[in-house]
Amino acid sequence: MTKIQQNSNRTLCCRMVFAVLALFISLRGTVFAEPQDQTGPTLFKGNCATCHSQNGPPTAVGKSLNAPDLGSAPVQNQTNAQLQQIISNGKDNMPAFKDKLSPAEIDSLVAYVHTLSKRNK
Repeated sequence: MTKIQQNSNRTLCCRMVFAVLALFISLRGTVFAEPQDQTGPTLFKGNCATCHSQNGPPTAVGKSLNAPDLGSAPVQNQTNAQLQQIISNGKDNMPAFKDKLSPAEIDSLVAYVHTLSKRNK
């Protein structure tokens, strides 16, 4: 291989490495971004929204069961432990979810419920 061919190959290799690095850097904020936790909203939609709608106010079904508005002050002022207990064991017409959801999933729901006061405004 001639010296010109070797330099040409090195130049091509350097350009390819640069191109890959540039692509990596440009995608860093999109493809490689840390996914946001969607567990709470997904669990809420699948287990709670029938009665509490996606944003917390009771649906027609929820109203017939006297379900509270989850964005209301009485609900929002409850501690995480209180909400965990209600979700786990049920309350009034609300069924218990301790046999259906893991403790981590219940924690995700509690965190999501605490975001509902902001969504209702």
